[in-house]
Amino acid sequence: MLRIAIADDHVLFRKSLKLLINSFENMEIVVEATNGIELLEKLQTVTADILLLDLQMPEMDGFETCNKINEQYPDIKILVLTLISEEDTIRKIMNMGVNGYFTKNTDPHELEKAIRKLDDNGFYFEQNLTSVIENILNNYQSTNEESISITDREMEIIRLAVKEYSGKEIADQLGISLKTVEVHKRNLMEKTNAKNFIGVITYALSNQFIFINELARE
Repeated sequence: MLRIAIADDHVLFRKSLKLLINSFENMEIVVEATNGIELLEKLQTVTADILLLDLQMPEMDGFETCNKINEQYPDIKILVLTLISEEDTIRKIMNMGVNGYFTKNTDPHELEKAIRKLDDNGFYFEQNLTSVIENILNNYQSTNEESISITDREMEIIRLAVKEYSGKEIADQLGISLKTVEVHKRNLMEKTNAKNFIGVITYALSNQFIFINELARE
């Protein structure tokens, strides 16, 4: 069962989102919070796998909350869920090490796909934001000054991951164990100084190892 936390100060939206997610198979809302302070208090006693995080909240907004969660609960995967789709905001969020970005005007059924992809792959790119992300990547400056060598096997894993294959599916495709896939993913994160696998994908895209039109299963 996937344990989901929601941090959003709009009560009607939050309650509607709770009903929607609880209707998804093997998902359950375990925490509701109106801001980052309340969220952090509740996470002291409740465990969550994925956090759906609004950016515009009182007392402690989504940006500060994101930093706190990454520091205190690094295993929680963060999916930003917001009305904001401006390039500067998305760039800032990507640099903060979130696992995905989802706009509130997207089809609700897409949310289930996003959550499951986040759980399987550790990252999510909303297709409607492709042009914005592409522009960000064109101006992306890597923090790595040294040239990074990515092996053929690592590239196979990256290419399968961006096509939405889960870790188990990647292992089956390549004839290796799931544990080996996870080791390769960790190695890639270390090589690229990425906080999570979305950072690896960002690095691969910005250095043209892969291209933006590959971000979907064939």
